Amino acid sequence: MIMKLHFPHGEHPDVMLENGQYTIGGDNAADITIEDKGLANIHLTITVKGSDYSVSIPGEASLVSINGKLVKDEKEVRAGDLLIASQVHMKLMDSVEKASHADDGKTRIRMALPQFILRGVSGAYFGKTYPLRGTTTIGRHSDCHICVNAEGVSRRHMQIDADATGLVIKDLDSSNGTFVNGEKIKTRELQVGDEIRIDNIRFLVQTPGMGDPTLDQGGGKSKPKPKATAVEQDNSGSGAVKWLVTIVILGGAVAAAWYFGYLDGLLK
Repeated sequence: MIMKLHFPHGEHPDVMLENGQYTIGGDNAADITIEDKGLANIHLTITVKGSDYSVSIPGEASLVSINGKLVKDEKEVRAGDLLIASQVHMKLMDSVEKASHADDGKTRIRMALPQFILRGVSGAYFGKTYPLRGTTTIGRHSDCHICVNAEGVSRRHMQIDADATGLVIKDLDSSNGTFVNGEKIKTRELQVGDEIRIDNIRFLVQTPGMGDPTLDQGGGKSKPKPKATAVEQDNSGSGAVKWLVTIVILGGAVAAAWYFGYLDGLLK
């Protein structure tokens, strides 16, 4: 039986899964590319060998759950299983089974870009972006919109509410607290550029299109010294020639004085 990978929220067309491997991620190098959903470049791999189907992840930073349970390395899957990778939902289905909304004649509306995003700036979440729409829960539990797999993070650690007026962050009675710009908070309005920290994981509040601030800082590399201009090089060269001529003249004068005996009185 051939299965297909169905995307209930419409992030990608259905994919028929035949023998081979299928990588899924946010980079164009992945076989199935889904952008702006918090996926790593290569987030997970689906392997098909005959009638056997399995899901594997490249590392702990790639958070994937199957039927609500986190995948630690590799796990077998079958028809009906629900996969969640970051904010992408996928369902394994019999290839002849129709999705509940298939051929219903309705026009699909593409979701607009979010007004705000979170960008990871530390640890395993460095460089990953997460759109903020409505209420976004963040914590260690796989049911959270953003699952942060760290020991110091509570199962439901915090939430961010986004609406037309802006962002509000709330700590959900976490064990180790939620910090904004180094200050422990219970609830607070957020601004673009604010830094959020839970445990040792840090995120920045940004708008779509903003670059990685760590790259804008130049990485601490020293700037190369500017090359000397042609005038400076000429002045430097002419100065060296003048010193050389002066030394030759002085040497010749001393040699002449010694030859004619002018230095005999000084040497005695």
